[in-house]
Amino acid sequence: MGVALSQRDKVMFPVIYALHYKPTSQCEFFKVVEREGYYMGWCEALERYIVRSSVYRCERYWQTCPFRRSALQVQS
Repeated sequence: MGVALSQRDKVMFPVIYALHYKPTSQCEFFKVVEREGYYMGWCEALERYIVRSSVYRCERYWQTCPFRRSALQVQS
């Protein structure tokens, strides 16, 4: 019987997620995962990694993110 992997452990195409810098966002749902010398953005609202182009948007436009708004509504 194998050990079940969490969603954070499963990355099919890491190159589309891998960043050579540590991203930052003021969004409370944005997390950074360091793995094998690179960084990946994780969205708690979506419960998945986000691709590099979306990390850029999350860093700059986090206040207008539709996923963040939905997650905030669910929390309240």
